[in-house]
Amino acid sequence: MNPLLLLLSLFLYLGLLFLVALLGEGRGRLWVQSPWAYTLSLAVYATAWTFMGSVGRAATEGASFLPIYLGPTLALLLWPFLHAKLLSLARAHRLTSWADFLYLRFGHGFLGPLAAAFLVVGLLPYLALQLKAIAQAFLFLRGEEEPLTDIALPTALLLALFAILFGTRRLDPSERHQGLVLAVAFESLVKLLALLLVGGVALWRLGNPFPRVQDHPELLPLLLPQEGLTGYLAWASLVVLSGLAFLFLPRQFHVSVVENTDPQHLRLAAWAFPLYLLLITLPVLPLALWGRLLLPGANPDLYVLALPLELGSAPLALFAFLGGVSAATAMVVVEGLALSILISNHLLSPLLLRFRALGSLLLWRRISILAVMLLAYLYFRLAGEAYALVAMGLISFVAVAQLAPAALLGLFWKGTTPQGALAGLLGGILLWAYTLFLPALARSGWLPPFFLEGPHPLLRPEGLLGIRGLDPVTHGFLASLTLNLALTLGVSLFTRRKALPEERTGEVEELAALLRRVLGPEAEEGFRRQAQALPGREAAGLAETLLAGSVGPATAKLLLLSVTREAPPEALREEVEEAARESRELRAYAQALEEARKELAEAYERLKALDQAKDELLAAVSHELKTPLTAVRALAEILEAHPDLPEGERGRFTALLAKETARLSRLVEEVLAYTRLQAGVPLARSPTDLRALAEEALALVEPLARERGITMESHLAGVQALTDRDRVLQVLLNLLHNALRHARSRVRLELALKDREALFRVVDDGPGVPPQARALVFEPFQSFSGGTGLGLFLARRLVESLGGRIWLEEGEGASFAFTLPLEVAHEDPGGGR
Repeated sequence: MNPLLLLLSLFLYLGLLFLVALLGEGRGRLWVQSPWAYTLSLAVYATAWTFMGSVGRAATEGASFLPIYLGPTLALLLWPFLHAKLLSLARAHRLTSWADFLYLRFGHGFLGPLAAAFLVVGLLPYLALQLKAIAQAFLFLRGEEEPLTDIALPTALLLALFAILFGTRRLDPSERHQGLVLAVAFESLVKLLALLLVGGVALWRLGNPFPRVQDHPELLPLLLPQEGLTGYLAWASLVVLSGLAFLFLPRQFHVSVVENTDPQHLRLAAWAFPLYLLLITLPVLPLALWGRLLLPGANPDLYVLALPLELGSAPLALFAFLGGVSAATAMVVVEGLALSILISNHLLSPLLLRFRALGSLLLWRRISILAVMLLAYLYFRLAGEAYALVAMGLISFVAVAQLAPAALLGLFWKGTTPQGALAGLLGGILLWAYTLFLPALARSGWLPPFFLEGPHPLLRPEGLLGIRGLDPVTHGFLASLTLNLALTLGVSLFTRRKALPEERTGEVEELAALLRRVLGPEAEEGFRRQAQALPGREAAGLAETLLAGSVGPATAKLLLLSVTREAPPEALREEVEEAARESRELRAYAQALEEARKELAEAYERLKALDQAKDELLAAVSHELKTPLTAVRALAEILEAHPDLPEGERGRFTALLAKETARLSRLVEEVLAYTRLQAGVPLARSPTDLRALAEEALALVEPLARERGITMESHLAGVQALTDRDRVLQVLLNLLHNALRHARSRVRLELALKDREALFRVVDDGPGVPPQARALVFEPFQSFSGGTGLGLFLARRLVESLGGRIWLEEGEGASFAFTLPLEVAHEDPGGGR
């Protein structure tokens, strides 16, 4: 096949992948949030190993490829117990990997970095497998076999660029990446369709291969299960191994936990994902058998490509190539992103914090993706040619399975201690390296053959304690996991449970400032919204969770140390919280007492003022009464002593007597009105026609105006109000009498409706109120024209008791205005202050 066509197809496909990812970041977000996209993203489990390696394994070892897919299917039975709990923990603490969980569960500072570093090393063979699949397929289709040229290198660089663009846009890795998920789901469809199409065309063109096996006895073992103890053990081991790998692969944690938008999606995935695995494995055995029958000398890992060419269908071979590329690229991108998060959270963040360069964490995370891709390429160049695809993947599966004892026991057994988890993980890692990783390098020629034999026959890496008959992967898996589990259980039983990690408490303001410095203003605002009603301990926990999601749990803990303090022990917490509550109550009680003291002081001052006013009233009333009473007595004595006074003189004295008597009467009425106000007589509200009331007031003062030669004018609008009629009338009479006393020629009364209030205005053309007296005009006993000084004071108290306001306006003459609400909203019979 033309290499230019292959390269063009490869790069066009990768370009299409970029477009799909962009669609997922934009208009395709609703697709990403569907349960089908979530289920298809889980199919990132099916890699180039599935697409090409399974056919190769079936062609050489028969149905032993099936356990790789039975394991995840059985593992899904644990989802109601395991995954829901894991999702809940991940959302509460913003977990991004199993390493985060181990740190959260055990609080051991070395456990997270150890798990992260080991996963990076342990998954390099798996990543290299994908690069090898692409390079091997490319070379096969262009007609070359060896050496594997560097088509893998530009592919690795392009995939690194893809992961950087769509996986590291933000610092917070726990945020979801819609574009990446949609691209992975799209690739899952492509690889499924490609393998089904190749299998379907092979069956359609070549027929059923199973009857032909009868004529080839060497193929019969491929259809039979493995026999004997070692055979059964290998099957069972592969089922358990693949199930654990499905649960603990970083990319599976990322797509199933971090990228999960709705826990309800698990229901569909629980049956749809096993169905996907069933469909994608259906063509494997027929293709393997036809490959053995028609292409006996070909590489079994390439039967998926070779059979379409054998059938003369180059386009189908090209589509199969793109299907293999889909399977490989989805895995490389998601695994590379997941590993970069592990590296940044557990290895880089603590170092960057120490060198005060945490702001460059996002850059280093991108560099980590590139470094992981280059290391995988390096492993592929060093050891890739010595192993088949499946063998390389299984080495990584065994590595990932080493997390299982500490993680599962940590989830479900409280007795697991940090020492036990660390001992188990270390033991499993060392035995994995001794039984699988080093022999892989030795077989590739990069280590001496001594590593295949070991220092003693009982210590042979692929046959510890003299065990024979097991394949290296089964042997390495059983040995490392057994030691791991034994150490985790044994050390946990014989070590004391570490005291719970200390809890911190702090002030919301200081925590918010820390989040602003590290994560930016958006994180600070979000934290403030959530932490408003939280006590200090829970606020510190929330801040730690937000930080842990972005910079890793260890670095988050270090950052919090500077702005928090140790929370009180659990045993004292209740007492401390009770003391804090009582302290808050005491502060509130003291504040209430202070407010009551202020109110009492104000009431005392008011009482003093009232008492003083009462004294002043008595003095003023006595003074005011004394003058007319003296005049009345004098006039009466004159009339009595001079019975022969002329008629005109007698009439003048009698008129003076009537005037002084009227003055006495008015004074008594004002004093009585003041007394009623002080006594708090309740309002007598009723629907009142204010215009009719104003006309009545004008009629009452008309004789006085006529006597003094004053013209009365009015401009009255029709206004209805629910108010105390008598009090309003008294106010009007007070103001009108006051105006008549000072007017030169006319007095004007106005009534209007303004802003849902009745507005009265009484204007006269007299000399007006002197500027120095304007501030005191409504005060009691402040008379500037010889009156009692109670008229305006009473008017103000009456208006205020009705819910209105009264004031003196600027201008020529005197203009007093007051308002009344159309309905009295409150009742203060006394009015005023």
